[in-house]
Amino acid sequence: MRDTIGWQEIGEDGLKYRIRVSPSRNPRAGDALFWRRLHRRADGWQPFDPTPAHWALLLEKVKARYTRREVPYEAIGHVIALARAADVKLDAGPPR
Repeated sequence: MRDTIGWQEIGEDGLKYRIRVSPSRNPRAGDALFWRRLHRRADGWQPFDPTPAHWALLLEKVKARYTRREVPYEAIGHVIALARAADVKLDAGPPR
């Protein structure tokens, strides 16, 4: 995954957050993904730990980008591998 992917959601606290998932640009960090969220009253992007629902939504977004030919098929496998490394099980069905 080379590009940043983002979406909006309502958090458990009832506040609206912008979520941003971006790949590491540092070669020493390997295949790390940076999960950040922003609330309009916050000072800046805050890192957070993603839930399995966040991983599933990221996979859905990557599959949608694959369908539009914006990312290669390997990006789907890359997200699944990173999720497995984070002990999250995802449905790896075919892209829509």
